[in-house]
Amino acid sequence: MPIGPYLPAVRRLVLLLLIPALLTACGYKPDIQRPGAPTGVTGAEQPPSTAAPTGPTSTSAAFGEDGCPVDEPAFCHQAAFLANALVLSDANAVFHLARQVTIRCADVDQSAFHQCNKRSTLTGYEIGDHLGHLFVAPTHDYHGFLDFLVEAVDQEYSDDLGGPQMQILGVSTCGKGQGRSYHVVYTVALSDPNSTLPGDRFLGTYEFTQQDGEWAIETSYAALYTDWQLALDDPLTQIACGDIQPWAGEAPNINPPQSESQPTPIPTPSPSGTS
Repeated sequence: MPIGPYLPAVRRLVLLLLIPALLTACGYKPDIQRPGAPTGVTGAEQPPSTAAPTGPTSTSAAFGEDGCPVDEPAFCHQAAFLANALVLSDANAVFHLARQVTIRCADVDQSAFHQCNKRSTLTGYEIGDHLGHLFVAPTHDYHGFLDFLVEAVDQEYSDDLGGPQMQILGVSTCGKGQGRSYHVVYTVALSDPNSTLPGDRFLGTYEFTQQDGEWAIETSYAALYTDWQLALDDPLTQIACGDIQPWAGEAPNINPPQSESQPTPIPTPSPSGTS
């Protein structure tokens, strides 16, 4: 159970080396659009823990539940844990906030799920891109996906938005009532650790949905920032369902210069967001 957006083709292939390599064996290479409402039927099975991460550390882990911009304590418990795990480049911690999904292809838009061309049911962890494509990855591949997105921070990167470190932009709310979901929006500069080519900025969200009273990541959306710019006029404000609300006291600093501060340990969560 969970605790608690084009570049030249060759360069892009290298930048996303870890992502397509992980997914090729399953017959589809997503572009890793705009995130939509949660899809499919979620499952409750959670795989065992894996080894601790070895990625670089960036900025401070200072996201508390009290600063969460959403009036949903159980979600805020999980979201604060995620935000701290992201700024500390802890992919393993992020993994344990995700829930497996089971997608019955007859019940979904198969143009979004290319894997449904060959299968009737998909089980694993859902990944989305800037074009609205969704891919369900097995446990090992999802781990590798997170290892890249969370830990492969390019410490030398800089652009008009600032430095390379993970920036939590805030939370976007989609829908109302029981069908609502929350997207934790972030940006970070990443590079292939096995390549000498420069990195690039990524933008993404982790979409939380509720099942049996527990909030967990159902879909992880990610793409190059330049790809999101082709899909949205202003990705930094329009991604997910827009109206991105920043964490109280932790507003993102997405213009240079950026300051670095020493990280603090991720607070230990209870087994779930509810007691």
